Amino acid sequence: MTRIRRPGFLLAGLVLGSTLVRFAAARGVHTPWIMPDEVIYGELGKSLYHSGRFEVLGEHIGFFGLVVPALVGGPLSVSDLERGYHWLKLLQALVMSLTAVPVYLWARSLAGPRWALVAAALTVAIPGLAYSGLVMTEVAFYPALVLAAWATARALERPTLRRQGWLVAACALAAMTRLQAFVLLPVFVTAVALKAAFERRPREALRLWPAAAGLVALAGVWAAWRLAGGAPLSAVFGAYAPAGESHYDVGEALRFALYHLGDELLFAGIFPLCAVGLLLAVRERSRALDAYLATVLALSFWLTLEVGVFASTHVGYLAERNLLPLAPILFVGLAAWLHLGGPRPVLPTIAVCGAALALVIAMPVKRLVSPDAFPNSFTMQPLIEYEHHHPSASLDLLLTVVAIVALACFATAPRRLLVLLPTMLAILFVWTSVSASREIVRLASFLQVISTGPQRRWIDVRADGPAAYVYIGEQNWPVVWENVFWNRRIQRVYDVEGASVPGGMPQEQIAPRDDGLLLAGGRPARPRYAVAQYPLAFVGQAIATAGDGLVLWRLEPPFRLSVWTQRVAGHVRVLAYGCRGGSLRLKLQGPLPEDVQFRRNDAPYAHVRLDASGRWSGSIPARPPRPNGLCTFDVLTAPAVTAPTVVFRR
Repeated sequence: MTRIRRPGFLLAGLVLGSTLVRFAAARGVHTPWIMPDEVIYGELGKSLYHSGRFEVLGEHIGFFGLVVPALVGGPLSVSDLERGYHWLKLLQALVMSLTAVPVYLWARSLAGPRWALVAAALTVAIPGLAYSGLVMTEVAFYPALVLAAWATARALERPTLRRQGWLVAACALAAMTRLQAFVLLPVFVTAVALKAAFERRPREALRLWPAAAGLVALAGVWAAWRLAGGAPLSAVFGAYAPAGESHYDVGEALRFALYHLGDELLFAGIFPLCAVGLLLAVRERSRALDAYLATVLALSFWLTLEVGVFASTHVGYLAERNLLPLAPILFVGLAAWLHLGGPRPVLPTIAVCGAALALVIAMPVKRLVSPDAFPNSFTMQPLIEYEHHHPSASLDLLLTVVAIVALACFATAPRRLLVLLPTMLAILFVWTSVSASREIVRLASFLQVISTGPQRRWIDVRADGPAAYVYIGEQNWPVVWENVFWNRRIQRVYDVEGASVPGGMPQEQIAPRDDGLLLAGGRPARPRYAVAQYPLAFVGQAIATAGDGLVLWRLEPPFRLSVWTQRVAGHVRVLAYGCRGGSLRLKLQGPLPEDVQFRRNDAPYAHVRLDASGRWSGSIPARPPRPNGLCTFDVLTAPAVTAPTVVFRR
């Protein structure tokens, strides 16, 4: 009894320990960071729990999946949003850590409980589990795709109706987690063909027709629902329809597929993919091992191709997070290979190691590894840090040398030392996980400082009515998403002059009249509070500030713009709406005496020169072209001249 139950206790302890460690690492992440993805999933979850619909700011923005909004919506819908966000990270750490369970059960059927525990431990050690601190689909997709792959292998091994039913259900769960999982249909067909080829029994594949029919029926029902009413074919991709409408260069897509195959080798730690390659050389294989190999080969091919094609146009770097579930599936293969004693026949070993090294050499590391790539590829963080500290170093050479050393260890280590390979991987994964988690905390903290400051719900605290965010195209656009996530008082986002918030934010265009009245769709907008960056001032009272120049205004109805200060290098333009008089007060400074030109109401007004110290201060009186109209002021200088003080006083 003790022997049987002990692995179960160890597995439970592994899941619990991983959950607590990942939760502890995520506690330093105080705000969503990957924009706009995290906020979209969070808002969809809130909407699902509040209204049963998938909406952001009351508008439908497309179908992103069911599982993740259902997972995150509960914690994010509690009255204390900050507390709910905190405990959500614990829930997500548990969900990702639970992936160890199907990995253990799968590996146990191939390698026994000891090596199955090793595979499970590697599953929770990889850097990708740092996503448990982020509101991302990776959290649920990690276990869902592994579960679907395991169900596929079980159905291939013994195609009973019950196992095929579980296969269809698991694939449906993965697809409702992320629509990327529709690739499981060609994966299944390919895996069936490979299994039949391995065993030279093509008629055996016919026993899997119920699973094939179920998967085709699910895909057909989905397509019929999405294409109803004459929708374009790209509507099958839901909110990812732009991916289906994009043009893909065949050569570039195939190159990126090759790069992602190399990335699969790297983020799994080189040894597991090589072990899977050598399992193909084993002559006497069980039905379970054949089923595993057919599944992992089919999944690696189609998923890598799918992600590579997508990344070639929409990412430009390695989209490692979309391949993340392949790692634990490869760990199952490593466990099976070690259980067999680590067979390394000479010619297959040379071929496998040579192919692995070729994949590493083919990767343009300098192009693919950069700080911008970090959100998609946590495994690359050590290389990103190394390049930051050694900018003249060759990352391509460094990675090639590391790969040669790793492959040499894999190919030549004595059999008794092969048990150290998982230990080496675990140490590498833990080190990289710590580095990635620290970087996530740093970047999230920086975004919090410039978006909300320490009081994330600063708008809800000060406003007692509906608020609108007014966006004028500022470069720091994630601030809009951050404040929408944290502040439930924000019910609309307005843009001035068509400035679009990246990421598909539902927004409405407003236009100011000369008297400052803001019109939306030809009618006056009617929020009680407005949030905008400091270049905008409204008729009302500024009652709070946050982040990088954000101001909360209590408005005096009707909703009117008072002053808009626009700055670019060498040019300051001030628009004073509803102008009846007043003056623009200025302070200018530069490194040398420089000429300055002033224009008023788009006509030349004056020409001055900075004094010997490079300074000038003064004012320009307003002259309304008509009562309660628009007064404009332009200050034209050399790019090096700054205007620390620009204030219009009525």
